[in-house]
Amino acid sequence: MDRVHERLAEYEQTDPDELRKTDSELPAVAVTLLGSTQHESVGIVMDDRNAERSISGVIKNTYYEGRIRVLNLWETIDYIESRNI
Repeated sequence: MDRVHERLAEYEQTDPDELRKTDSELPAVAVTLLGSTQHESVGIVMDDRNAERSISGVIKNTYYEGRIRVLNLWETIDYIESRNI
């Protein structure tokens, strides 16, 4: 969580203390879901490019790469609409 928050502060060029913590807490929630359910993977859908990059960068090359997917909100909506889901 701290690494995500640090990266996000760097991308946003903002003092880490001034950033909201919710985006950086999402990977921890995803890990909790993976550990407490039978799901093999979970997705985080968001519309904040910097948060998306921060989370993806921290997850990359870890046990959770491929198990936690960070998805762009608008691409996800387009996908769902194209499938008439």
